[in-house]
Amino acid sequence: ALIYASVLIIFRKPLIDFFNIGEPDIENNAITYLVIISFGMVFYFINPVFSAIFNGYGESRIPFIINSSGLIINMILDPLMILGIGPFPRLEVAGAALATIIAQFCVTVIFIIKAQRTKELFTDLKLFKIPDMDRIKAIVKLGFPAGLQSGMFTIFAMSITRIIAQWGPIPIAVQKVGSQIEAISWMTAGGFQTAMSTLVGQNYGAKKWPRVVKSYIVGMSVMSVIGLLATGLLVFAARPLFSIFIDEEETIRHGIVYLRILGISQLFMCLESTTAGAFNGLGKTIPPSIVGISFNALRIPAALILSATSLGLNGVWWAVSISSIFKGTVLTTWFILMLNRNPETKGLSIASRDLPNT
Repeated sequence: ALIYASVLIIFRKPLIDFFNIGEPDIENNAITYLVIISFGMVFYFINPVFSAIFNGYGESRIPFIINSSGLIINMILDPLMILGIGPFPRLEVAGAALATIIAQFCVTVIFIIKAQRTKELFTDLKLFKIPDMDRIKAIVKLGFPAGLQSGMFTIFAMSITRIIAQWGPIPIAVQKVGSQIEAISWMTAGGFQTAMSTLVGQNYGAKKWPRVVKSYIVGMSVMSVIGLLATGLLVFAARPLFSIFIDEEETIRHGIVYLRILGISQLFMCLESTTAGAFNGLGKTIPPSIVGISFNALRIPAALILSATSLGLNGVWWAVSISSIFKGTVLTTWFILMLNRNPETKGLSIASRDLPNT
């Protein structure tokens, strides 16, 4: 976190210039926000670690409550510090950044307090003690592929933003707001990914392969329904959804197209996320990373090629949506083939008597 924050602060201007926004006021505000957020970056790194520990323990309710508390704090502080309501000065963009840091800090404090009280999970917890090197190596071995995938995803997303910036600030706003609306499905999928990783991991550790298969089948069934519902929502309710956040007609018009194109791939995005959780539960973090990095990288040339056609800006959205379809299809196929080749799971199906009912 400290290294990453230092990079953001030192190279703040080149990083913002990379997007080629072309609006000095927007660029200055972006630099201000980036610098302030950097000082609280350590909380962004610590909180997911605590969440993962509790989720792996099967206590997903605890991180949900704590992170939700941080979200509520952020929602309360945002208007107060941005607009200068009550005793708070009007800080505008700086206020938004400070509100976020304060909320994340509160989440970290609550996690630490909860960790100290959860003796069976955090036995002899010492936050400032250097952990065992063998354990560090094991964590790095499992976590590096997923971490690399997340890092590369950010880089590819920055490149996509740079591509759409040539159409002006409206497409950037569309992507920002649209991705938040799309979070309805991918945040849900992320939660199921965590649950899938926990269930598969626990049953894999207990050598209960039928339960591994059963967990995967049930999870994929549920996420298929959610993915289809998300598709229907984004495709058929695009205008009312986008109008909640934006009232400019031109931006809404672009936003409707964005949501409808991205909506087509929601099912496959959900399948990819759930399957990635199953792979992670088996300790196989490399396959999701290979698929994710490969097809996310292909978004850039695909966006450049498609946007050069009559599709224009919409070609960028199609590049993102099509890549999600491929990711979901390829990763799911990979996992099923792996199960079919595994002597412990070969031949098991949803109708098999060997599969448990619970």
